Amino acid sequence: MVEEDENMKRLGKKVNLMKFMDVDKIRITRDVFPTKAFVIELPLDSPPDYVWQTFFEQEWKSSLHLWERKVAIMGDKLLLITTPNEIDEKIDWLKRMIESTNMQVEKFNQTQQIIREAEAMKEFRKHENIIRDALRMKLPVR
Repeated sequence: MVEEDENMKRLGKKVNLMKFMDVDKIRITRDVFPTKAFVIELPLDSPPDYVWQTFFEQEWKSSLHLWERKVAIMGDKLLLITTPNEIDEKIDWLKRMIESTNMQVEKFNQTQQIIREAEAMKEFRKHENIIRDALRMKLPVR
């Protein structure tokens, strides 16, 4: 439970596909199942953190035709499983997923910032009251 609380206090980091890729260097292998599919290793601009991965997984699970939308995170790569006939559609879908995930991360970060500011203000008020009480005890008051 403590680990989960610590993860929720962190701010998330947005992740995108690499802006410029050497398509000839992208690793493409045949998938074991189904046999007509291929695994395409798409490089990301950085390894996704816990927050980004959580939102990405939620986006993926909420997408239509989940069983046809196979994707996995491996380090700083997204593994897209698709067939040659579906590659265009899957790339567009993946880009939308990444964009939506990054919007969720931004909302999460904004919420976390509001919570942090509220906690800081609460802590400030607590210390301010301690100081005022001490001043009342040690200084003449009206």
